[in-house]
Amino acid sequence: MIVLTGEGDRAFCAGGDIKAGADGGPFVQDPSDPDHFAGKLFETIQACRKPTIARINGVAMGAGAGIICACDLAVMADHARIGTPEVKVGLFPMTIVPPMMRVLPRRRLMEMFITGVPLTAEEALQFNLVNYVTDAAGLDDKVGELVAQIAAQSPSAIRLGKYACHAMEDMTYPQQMRFAETLLPRVAQTEDAREGFDAFIAKRKPEWTGR
Repeated sequence: MIVLTGEGDRAFCAGGDIKAGADGGPFVQDPSDPDHFAGKLFETIQACRKPTIARINGVAMGAGAGIICACDLAVMADHARIGTPEVKVGLFPMTIVPPMMRVLPRRRLMEMFITGVPLTAEEALQFNLVNYVTDAAGLDDKVGELVAQIAAQSPSAIRLGKYACHAMEDMTYPQQMRFAETLLPRVAQTEDAREGFDAFIAKRKPEWTGR
């Protein structure tokens, strides 16, 4: 389980340093490297085999919005905001587009990109950008509740399930079905699946091995 958050209660991630951008910084890519570091970060989070939760303790701008969309789950404090203000300084959040397109409706996404106006916590919840909104005092309790619920489940089922969901995102519907059909017997053959069946029949709590 991985929980990503910012320090304190002001910012989850403030995005790229505009001042640094004037001298190079995060908005200039190494010409010898075909991949931008932000893209690598989002892909790494999405491909992570462990569940990832964004604990949004404050403003999330630019890359912060991309990190949230790359995570599996997100819990947001009601005072926080999520935005893509790059257009206000003559930029466009190119590397943030792919992860955000997978989560937000296109029209809402384009409004964020071309106006630079951030989403409130209520709006983020309405558009499924986050799973839950709570006051700042209850943020850790809600994240802890999710962590406990996930920790009680089979690690191998979650690991294979995350792999399947990530792999099927860009497939056609028939391709998704064929892929799912090949994985189902594999999941059923794990030690955790056998333990789950036995525990259900014996009416006891399963003891997962993660295999």
